[in-house]
Amino acid sequence: MFNSPRPRYFRRMKVYLAEMFPIPLRLASSALLCISFITFLGRIHEMKISIYSRFTFIGTWSIFTLMLILRLMDELKDREIDKELFSDRPLPSGKVLESDIRFSLLGLMILYLVGNMFLAQTFWMAVFVLGYSLLMFKYFFIPRILRRYLLLNLMAHNPIIAIMLFYLVSLFSVEHGLNLRNLKWPSTLLLIAMYWTMFFAWEIARKIRSREEENAYVTYSQIFGPLGAVFIAGGAQTIGFLIGLNFFFELSLPKAFLAILLIGYGMTIWGYILFIIKPNPVTSKLKPFAERYILSVLGAHIFGQITLA
Repeated sequence: MFNSPRPRYFRRMKVYLAEMFPIPLRLASSALLCISFITFLGRIHEMKISIYSRFTFIGTWSIFTLMLILRLMDELKDREIDKELFSDRPLPSGKVLESDIRFSLLGLMILYLVGNMFLAQTFWMAVFVLGYSLLMFKYFFIPRILRRYLLLNLMAHNPIIAIMLFYLVSLFSVEHGLNLRNLKWPSTLLLIAMYWTMFFAWEIARKIRSREEENAYVTYSQIFGPLGAVFIAGGAQTIGFLIGLNFFFELSLPKAFLAILLIGYGMTIWGYILFIIKPNPVTSKLKPFAERYILSVLGAHIFGQITLA
């Protein structure tokens, strides 16, 4: 009984999740993303939103499982690169087995679909999101091209964020009995763009290095240079910030919304300035700045809706 492989599987996955996908943090961030986006949709459409509805629960569960599915897929896609350049990570170091990753991946996809079966009206969209994720896993059946060209890979993979947001839009429309054609699409698309730019910038920022750190791992700072990569990430965040300003005036949001937005944006730009002035292994850690910006925007959205309630 005690030699059963099942306990060992759970122990290995516990180690893996603690290092690569901490459950409490990721669950909280998924809830924050879902609640902030849906409540802001409610503000746009002048509707009162309950954050305790089954729609919010299903949306949070779906975002959480999808993020973990994508993380596990990346483990399998990048196993050769990780073995060469990141040997201390759980899979190449042997802390977790490839069979553990594959079994977990299959189980999560089933749980994701089961969770969405409770809403037949949005199930089609949930299947579409998962289908796109599977295409990403297969590199859209052109792996040699996408693995070789990082920008093409970004263009093929990054739309998953917008697709997940459209999934949340479909949840919102079903909850409130709205036909998709009757949504306020100009403002809804602006909101999607605001969120998308944050995660696009995060993707760029996490692959920026100082020249002394560069190695065989392809980064955006290799392609565009450190300065060019910073301008792309900062430019995307600036677009998102300007959309936030537009919502602040258009929807008459409280000043606290603007204050939180300004603080988050200012901290992020300050991080970029430090890196530009003195690029080194310390100042190149720009991923936390991009994450703080995301948290500030999500927090501003939720705080703004609470203040207006």
